Amino acid sequence: MCIDTEPELRYNRSVAKSAGANLMFVLMTIQGEPVLMKNKNAVIITALSFAACALHAVMLNTPFNHYAYTSALKGILFAVIPLAYFAVSKQGGLKDLFSVKGHKKAIKQALILGGLVFAFALIAFFALRPLLDQVMIIDGLTNFGITGKNYPFVFIYIIFINAALEELFFRGFVFLTLHRMNYRRYAHIYSSVLFAAYHVSVLNNWVSPGVFALCIAGLVVAGLIFNRIAEKCESVIGSLAVHVGANLAINLIGVYYLYYHPELSS
Repeated sequence: MCIDTEPELRYNRSVAKSAGANLMFVLMTIQGEPVLMKNKNAVIITALSFAACALHAVMLNTPFNHYAYTSALKGILFAVIPLAYFAVSKQGGLKDLFSVKGHKKAIKQALILGGLVFAFALIAFFALRPLLDQVMIIDGLTNFGITGKNYPFVFIYIIFINAALEELFFRGFVFLTLHRMNYRRYAHIYSSVLFAAYHVSVLNNWVSPGVFALCIAGLVVAGLIFNRIAEKCESVIGSLAVHVGANLAINLIGVYYLYYHPELSS
């Protein structure tokens, strides 16, 4: 006697599909805030920002993984997508996100914090330098197309253009836009995790697994701090100042490896 199990299979698939939908609903909902799935613009921001970071990560694993190509793609993704969204939605814009008319006291504090972050990053580097795989760092730079010859251009790009692009995208387009829709907790969590996840593919082959995990955790915390600064300043000017300070320190570390220890890159 054969037993027809198709109805049961259909029921199980239906239950699984329903459970998956419910799980996604829970993940996209934070207690005390509006339901994200009911806000079309919030869903669009989440989907576009995730897709942009995923596309950038994919390119880093192709033959086009060269700093010139990835920087060009990043410029398109991190600038064009937010600008297109603002133009279509009529919500926000560059003038609003980079405004200095917010809390001027908070902006001044952010400038001071940027200087402190710069000093702390350099001190931490020289304190932890024995734990770093210096050859791996140099190999990572070389594989990414960064050499002593083009580093002056990379140095300027990272400090000014790269920092501005990331602040426009992560703190402006993602965090502040979602925050102003009253998705405050979601904006803090999602943008900081996305900021760290974006750097996963960049840092993956540069440091040892232990240092890598520490860097990712630090990036989540850094994202939360940047968010808080942007929230207090009501723009990305404050977080940009701190970001520039951090990038300047990182770039000087690059100078240390590429120019003062050429034997590592030989």
